[in-house]
Amino acid sequence: MSKTDKTTKTVETKRSTSGVAAHSSAGALGTIDERRSRRWELDVPLTVYGRGPTGAPFYQEAEAVNVSATGGLIVLHTPVHEGQDLLLINNWTSIEQICSVVRVRIKGAETYQVGVTFPSPNVDFWFVPDAPCDLQEVPADEGF
Repeated sequence: MSKTDKTTKTVETKRSTSGVAAHSSAGALGTIDERRSRRWELDVPLTVYGRGPTGAPFYQEAEAVNVSATGGLIVLHTPVHEGQDLLLINNWTSIEQICSVVRVRIKGAETYQVGVTFPSPNVDFWFVPDAPCDLQEVPADEGF
């Protein structure tokens, strides 16, 4: 049996024992999506403070492109690493939020998609002025 077949079999077994329907969302690796909160596609301008690879402090303008009460996906032009703490400031509201980097994807020369998580849920951080009431939920299998 190939590795792919074994993975598929494992997912099917988990779904059948956990009560998850066979058509439920699964990520790229075939794992069951167990997000803690809903996600939305929003463009939220941020200022991000942290430390670069050499330990030197940095700050830069960035943008959150996908958000939830427990974190979000931001685009940075400075390298960061998993486990690193960052300070985010929502440029619309000036609200500050400490977060931890949980995932980094290189998307091009000096462009990084960074998944961050908050120590505790804080949906108010992403407050968007004049946001539509029917925010589109992001499909669960986006990979972050």
